[in-house]
Amino acid sequence: MADARVEIIRRLTRREAWPSLKRTLEKTRAEDIAAAVNLLAPTHQRRLVDCIDDDSKMAEIFCMLNARECAALTTSIPFERLVTLMQLMPIDDEADVIASLPDDLRRKVLNALEGDEKAQLEDILAWPVDSAGGIMHPAAFRLKQDLTCRDAISALQEAGDLEMVFYLYVENEQNQLVGVASLRGLLTHPPSTPLKAMMSAEVISVPPETDQEEVARIVDRYDLLALPIVDPDRRLLGIVTIDDIVDVIKEEAVEDMMLMAGLGENLNPAQHSVFNSFRERFQWLLLTLVGGIGMAELINVFEGDLAKQTVLAGFIPVMLGTGGNVGTQAATIAVRNIATGHAGSIGTPQMLFREARVGALLGVGFAVILGGYALARWFDQPMLGLSIAISLIVIVINAAALGMLVPLTLNRIGVDPAVATGPFVTTGIDLVAILIYFGTCGVLLN
Repeated sequence: MADARVEIIRRLTRREAWPSLKRTLEKTRAEDIAAAVNLLAPTHQRRLVDCIDDDSKMAEIFCMLNARECAALTTSIPFERLVTLMQLMPIDDEADVIASLPDDLRRKVLNALEGDEKAQLEDILAWPVDSAGGIMHPAAFRLKQDLTCRDAISALQEAGDLEMVFYLYVENEQNQLVGVASLRGLLTHPPSTPLKAMMSAEVISVPPETDQEEVARIVDRYDLLALPIVDPDRRLLGIVTIDDIVDVIKEEAVEDMMLMAGLGENLNPAQHSVFNSFRERFQWLLLTLVGGIGMAELINVFEGDLAKQTVLAGFIPVMLGTGGNVGTQAATIAVRNIATGHAGSIGTPQMLFREARVGALLGVGFAVILGGYALARWFDQPMLGLSIAISLIVIVINAAALGMLVPLTLNRIGVDPAVATGPFVTTGIDLVAILIYFGTCGVLLN
């Protein structure tokens, strides 16, 4: 139903049926409107936003858009309304939107805000946008350790609107975080129980400069609903909640996927200029083109072998395609292990050895099929089938090892493996596969 509503909004916007669109938007949830905005071109996005009169709903929509779309839309909204929308947002989402604004507009918005709201925003904006401090919510439910469960429940009832109260954070007299308690624990212990007697003193926390990917890994590892952010003196600065972690995981996964394809970090091609798209994609495709020229030169080196056995030319695409696919799979596994932190715990030699064994089994399986085909097709040349089978085994083992080794090496020298792995793996495997194929066939068939 939600997808159908999104498609209706898209069609009405593109047809510029503004009265019908306005009625539809009034009956549609903010989440579905945000999904429709993500699928529209910038001009249509601005026209759609103009049709939304409800500031509360508009504020919710802004919280669900990525930074680029927020930056593009906020510049077309009257300044007074923009400030009103900011004040209706949760403080962490408000910080995300303000961080996406141009510098001059960001300063104007901050100057228009007052009091605690402005101070909290400045505290969050002081941290990088992709750090724990940059995505935290400064409001957390905290109480002193000498209070009882009865006091905690009363304080919770009087607290009003807090950011997803999953845990109660317990502090000592120096305002240091010393424990954490669940809401279930408050209800299952006698009302007179002091918090320090029922809390867990083993608090999992991170400093504000921690990268958001590391925050996501910690939340995943310990199955947390919220993670406290503390300063060097163990004072609680804020919390990162599970909804922010889900956004981080989605953002990082899509970003890595785009980077591996050499398409840059832009998630909405409709908002990217043709020249920028050309520039981002050309540099990596140029590497592939250079590799292709290298393969052409290598094939020319073995021109004499091809003249004697023209049938070898027909198996070149099979060798390159099989090796490339195996290498891409191995590279994907390596990049995933790096992203999840498993690469450090497993170790490079163990990962290479395991992938080489997998490659050997795959190579033998493919070699039996392809070598058997060659032997049946050219039964009067048994060495041809043997040469092709051995070549394929060596190519697949090499592709598996190279596909694993390239991202691990790039990560070791400080280069993002998601950016450069694809072009290096495909080009390198193709070049080595040509050498292995013609070298093996040259030796055995001669």
